[in-house]
Amino acid sequence: MATTVSTTELGSGPSAEAPSRADSLYPEGIPDPRGIQPAEEQAAEQGENTDPTAGTGVEGEIVVWEGTYSKRKFIGRALVRLALTIGWVALAVFTWGMGHVNLAYPTWFVGGLVAVLWLALVFRMFQAQYSHSYRLTNRRLFVSTGIIHRRRDMMELMRIKDVFTRQQSLFDRWLGLGTVVVVPSDNQIPTFYLAGVDDPKEVMDLIWHQARSERDQRSVKVDSV
Repeated sequence: MATTVSTTELGSGPSAEAPSRADSLYPEGIPDPRGIQPAEEQAAEQGENTDPTAGTGVEGEIVVWEGTYSKRKFIGRALVRLALTIGWVALAVFTWGMGHVNLAYPTWFVGGLVAVLWLALVFRMFQAQYSHSYRLTNRRLFVSTGIIHRRRDMMELMRIKDVFTRQQSLFDRWLGLGTVVVVPSDNQIPTFYLAGVDDPKEVMDLIWHQARSERDQRSVKVDSV
């Protein structure tokens, strides 16, 4: 049965206040976003800022967290294949070690089947590892999927409405694995699924805190205009 851990909806409105350093929502070592400063905005408008990585909109953006599909998701399947391998070794010893050569063909067949299962698992691990990547900055969330046909979706943290986790089994909870679901406030933006991440509750909290802090910073900037 799926387990859902949900946060409350982001507050909105110009009355939101920016968090102080004492009660900062950011983990230690990650600075609060300072936004676009007036001098930098004026310089950009005058064309003095020619660095495309430091212009208005991306200035001050830092990577907070990066992740991929966890290899621990395949531990259960690997244990099953390990048990089959041990069983095949015992069968091989019985066949050739004890002189039961009449079982040679079945033994070879079972060995080939076990090898195919291992190859399929390695391929699935490779596919999951390189077809799922996630990156969170202090302003945006990126989800990339696919290997050959790569798709990269982006959501501004200002547009996040809700974040919750979905853990599908007791084994996943025991391993600390799950799916983080990010629901946008705009119906035209698809819901983001960060599947197979380590420590999903921690990732959920981090996304939520970054989104709340970004909204507070933007509200303060609007109030100061």
